[in-house]
Amino acid sequence: MTSVVIPAHNEETVIARCLQALEPGSSEMEIVVVCNGCKDRTAEIARTFAGVKVVETDVPSKANALNLGDNNASSFPRVYLDADIMLSLQDLTTTVNVVRESTEVLAAAPTIQFDLSKSSLFVKAFYSVWQKLPYFSTKHMIGSGIYILSEQGRKRFTAFPNIISDDGYVRSLFTPDERRTIDGAVFKVFAPSNLNSLIKIKTRARFGNMEVVHKYPGSKLGGENSPYSLLSLVLKKPWLLPAAFIYAYVQWQTKRLSMQRFKSEDYTTWERDESAR
Repeated sequence: MTSVVIPAHNEETVIARCLQALEPGSSEMEIVVVCNGCKDRTAEIARTFAGVKVVETDVPSKANALNLGDNNASSFPRVYLDADIMLSLQDLTTTVNVVRESTEVLAAAPTIQFDLSKSSLFVKAFYSVWQKLPYFSTKHMIGSGIYILSEQGRKRFTAFPNIISDDGYVRSLFTPDERRTIDGAVFKVFAPSNLNSLIKIKTRARFGNMEVVHKYPGSKLGGENSPYSLLSLVLKKPWLLPAAFIYAYVQWQTKRLSMQRFKSEDYTTWERDESAR
């Protein structure tokens, strides 16, 4: 059996889509939805799916929700899945089997696939560059909405710390050889519709990594996509130059805004993209 933990904060517009893709009740899979600080119908909608366990807490904290999910889950491999992600049962099973059958892979995720159907040209330009940079090509990426840990991998830490980037924290616990992006499986992320929303979520991601490195010295996060890698990409594919300017602008803005938050020690603001919900 596999356990799936889904933290959900006011996700009534997307929770059904997430659960439908997992086909609860059709396989030996335990699904725990942890509604944290919800003021909407997230819990009510989740309960309409047979076989889904719903846990509710008044505390609006993803870290607390993940820990509650762990307390209510019983099996490994353990899947941690954001409610706004779309992952089919088949792709989940493929990834879980890699973790279950390997003694080397302790953390894994399917390959990310972006839905850009509602995104502006600027957002599409950003992703056209970002997906070609080393962060993706190394095949050691986990996170971005889902990661799967073996029982041995979950023993790398006790409880989820109260930080913004749980996936960044988890990624930092494993060497590149211990984590794997699975080619034969995909999950779908719905990209922001506009540039401002993109900058918001990328600022949160960058700041989350900064927080992990600050609170856990020795953690290695970020830095895969250097200015040199961007320049190298443009030299090989000069037609991407206009898109590269958009990418560089987003990176500059997120760095500037992240530094502002870091200097003010703002560890509570949670920026999320409402345009894709």
